[in-house]
Amino acid sequence: MSRFRVIASSLRIRQQPNTNSQINGNLDRGALVEPIDVSPDEKWFFIQTNLGGRAVEGWVFKDYLIPDQPSTGPGPSEAPRWFEIATGEIGVEEIPGAGNNPRILEYHQATTLKATQDSVAWCSSFVNWCMKQAGVTGSGSAAARSWLNWGMKLDAPRNGCVVVLRRGDNPNNGHVAFFVGDGGGSIRLLGGNQSDQVKVSSFPITMVLSYRWPAA
Repeated sequence: MSRFRVIASSLRIRQQPNTNSQINGNLDRGALVEPIDVSPDEKWFFIQTNLGGRAVEGWVFKDYLIPDQPSTGPGPSEAPRWFEIATGEIGVEEIPGAGNNPRILEYHQATTLKATQDSVAWCSSFVNWCMKQAGVTGSGSAAARSWLNWGMKLDAPRNGCVVVLRRGDNPNNGHVAFFVGDGGGSIRLLGGNQSDQVKVSSFPITMVLSYRWPAA
């Protein structure tokens, strides 16, 4: 198998491939792993590593790993600055009920809509905010499909590129997030408003409308 890099701030190594299993150790963001097996549901990798001079083995969740050397797409393999910023936001989530997460409201301020509730769709707000923090001009819109008119179109995904998805049959609906990896007919994206939080999720690759990159 290829080598992978951890994008979560801390990735738990578990004794069995499930979230209820005992924790054998934690990997820091940026750590490199080389899986030696995959779980039957293909959601977990089995690894062997060394933590502080101690040999540790166990299962890690695939959604928080990206290929160290992507095999597809143009350009360098290094993650762009906006993607690194996005990984630092993993775990930010909506507050149930009447409350609002101030961090999500901050994302909203990166668009012209400037919504004041975290229940307002915020996937595009998140991508715009990450771009702004990296010094890159985004679409400026809270609409996911606004990114179809941003930057340049890529023929193949590139590490950290913007991915625009269709959502349902309505041509005005969509989703936007950052490319993590693909395989087996699905694509893994790091984005906001994915199950009401910033996380890595898998989507059918048939939903992809476009891969985008800042214009030269």
